[in-house]
Amino acid sequence: MRDRLAAADAIAPLSDRQREVLAALGHGASNHDIARQLHLTEGTVKQYVSGLMRDLGVTNRVRAALLAYQAGLTDIAHDNRDI
Repeated sequence: MRDRLAAADAIAPLSDRQREVLAALGHGASNHDIARQLHLTEGTVKQYVSGLMRDLGVTNRVRAALLAYQAGLTDIAHDNRDI
């Protein structure tokens, strides 16, 4: 429970678009998939991912995805998305 609260606090200052990108990371989407899903260029997604990792203080995509899960942005057990 404490991890969930800490994760929610960590993502609180993020914009809606940053949360969308983070949620897609939590679902295991590649930059290409995120770009397609959110109608962005792959370069823009790379900038979002780099910025998210810096802002959240994580060192890789897996840690960002874990944070997304802990914050409740994705529910891996009930994920029916086709990315």
